Amino acid sequence: MKVLIVGHACAPNRGSEPGLTWQFAWHLSRLHEVWVMTNGRFQKGIEQQLASTPNDKLHFIWIQSPWPFGGRGPQSERTLRLRYLFWQRRVLRDARRQYRRHRFDLVHHLSWGTISAPPLLWRLPIPLVWGPVGGAQTAPRAYRRYFGSAWPEEFLRTLRVKLLTRMPRLRRAVRNCALILSTNHETTRALQTAGAREVRFHPNIGITEEFLDATVPTARRTQKDLVILWAGRLIPIKGLALALEAFSKLDPDLRVRLRIAGDGPLKLEMQHLAQTLGIAARVDFLSAVPWLEMKRHYQEADLFLFTSLRDSSGQVLAEAMASGLPIVTLDHQGVGAIVPPEAGMRVSVENPDQTVRALAEGMSRLISSQELRESMGQAARAHAQSMSWNAHAEIMSHWYAQALAHRQQHDEYAYATV
Repeated sequence: MKVLIVGHACAPNRGSEPGLTWQFAWHLSRLHEVWVMTNGRFQKGIEQQLASTPNDKLHFIWIQSPWPFGGRGPQSERTLRLRYLFWQRRVLRDARRQYRRHRFDLVHHLSWGTISAPPLLWRLPIPLVWGPVGGAQTAPRAYRRYFGSAWPEEFLRTLRVKLLTRMPRLRRAVRNCALILSTNHETTRALQTAGAREVRFHPNIGITEEFLDATVPTARRTQKDLVILWAGRLIPIKGLALALEAFSKLDPDLRVRLRIAGDGPLKLEMQHLAQTLGIAARVDFLSAVPWLEMKRHYQEADLFLFTSLRDSSGQVLAEAMASGLPIVTLDHQGVGAIVPPEAGMRVSVENPDQTVRALAEGMSRLISSQELRESMGQAARAHAQSMSWNAHAEIMSHWYAQALAHRQQHDEYAYATV
């Protein structure tokens, strides 16, 4: 099968969207002939990787962004979204030309994975698969105190999300998709409301062989301080303040440390909060950690804490589970669907004060019982096996075949009724 993948960001040895696009394309190319249309800014790194590990079934088509990249924050994010919309138009124009040359069987719009920026590729004369896609999840209003001055922006986003299903561009796209992959139930409902025909749950996460092949310590440290690992950007939606409050509720006599792997605009504020809560001496701020170094931090930790207040799923969760770490997290959105109950403690998000206490209780239970940590860690690692990139490629290949068969049946029916 000839498959055209569109991924706005793609890069080897990276996390987040660039790494996810690369891993998916690389593993899918073991089963199919794959072309990837991606931003030209990633060309140098990809060509270097292919020079060291050639792959005759993986091809790249570079689509330059209309403006340079740079900057962070709400304003630059809006500018990036505008650039992306113009980039999509370039993709459609070139995809039509590439289709005439290669006659792809199917096109898969992989990223961006948000329903607020639907693809234009349904205009090609081949089945379109879109996703995994999220974006319809919203932060619980009861937790607005954790957003501080960023809440008005978050509130406006929530209003925009509620109006998305009425957006003509989204409705046209979803009605012309052969298959849409959704990362959470909120997005599934929005897609169905907009008129999607076929939506299936599929998280936008995957595990590399390096994580699954790594040896997991059968018994982590018992003499030194236990380590709770938290990882993510220090921005309001990641809920680090919630994690710090929960950690402050633990018995101060417990030999346990909270390790923060990440950087962002809230770093100084979060360090000040740790001092205010009286836990600064037991909290380590590591700043940004390169993706290739994260494996060591997973190996050194005893449990993983994830407190994102708005997230499609969470790649770091999958990596933590693959490393044999039990999870303490919130039971909502994509996260609640990823972590099985036997692999961790899932806490409801009905009331912030109750959530803080429940997070602390979950951590306390795991801290006090090595047996529980090990049993949940083993269950987490077993579950992570189902999220390997090889497994993703096999599942996706099956779904591609179904989409093509459905399209063929539709074409035969249309021809018979003419």
